[in-house]
Amino acid sequence: MFSERPALWVNGKEIAHWDAGGTFDVRLTRGVIRELRSRLRTDPRVRLRPSSSADWLEVAVGDATSEELLVELVDRAADAHQPVLGKIAALPPQGEALARRRRFH
Repeated sequence: MFSERPALWVNGKEIAHWDAGGTFDVRLTRGVIRELRSRLRTDPRVRLRPSSSADWLEVAVGDATSEELLVELVDRAADAHQPVLGKIAALPPQGEALARRRRFH
């Protein structure tokens, strides 16, 4: 949302974007990170945020296995951000709503 680079969105939330240097930021949610924490902590391709309440992590991509990991985590992120059954998914912010969010970062 705060970059001109493309990002993946689900239900009005940015769930993944490319960062410089071959890394991707993925928004899993705190609950999913908590569920996967022991696995993620030991994986050298993954960098967790210092705060235990963060819902983002970083994945270094450089080979087929790291790409598989990225796809798995983005899939989990997409599942975690689906709208409640019966609700219509929200669109990503646009126009003034996007500009207002960018001003604060």
